[in-house]
Amino acid sequence: MQRSYALDTSVLIVYYYKRNLDDIIREGYINVVTLSETLYVICRMEGVEEALKYVEKLAKEANLVPSHKLVCIAGQFKCKYRISLSDAWTLATAKVENVPALYAIRKREIIDIIDRLREDVHVEFL
Repeated sequence: MQRSYALDTSVLIVYYYKRNLDDIIREGYINVVTLSETLYVICRMEGVEEALKYVEKLAKEANLVPSHKLVCIAGQFKCKYRISLSDAWTLATAKVENVPALYAIRKREIIDIIDRLREDVHVEFL
């Protein structure tokens, strides 16, 4: 069985362009903030229609975690750490689903606090 992850926007962008992460996407967990960020990144590069189609596809393929389960935890991550709101939502998704957060790139703001983050949630990179 494929391991599950909470997926960061960067993973979803890699999937869009390389399409070689089918199992990770299918077993992955995403949230509405990550979907929204993915939409605007793809929209800027490929246009709104293509971005909308892709986000709708993701919403069907991955496991979408309800926002009411994440909102307070994401807010606490944002309060505790100097990270983006979308990273706070990815980490909250990982914590709620008890899976690692998966990033495609080693973001400096995550790397700088990774030891502290691991007190709350596990983080991995492609």
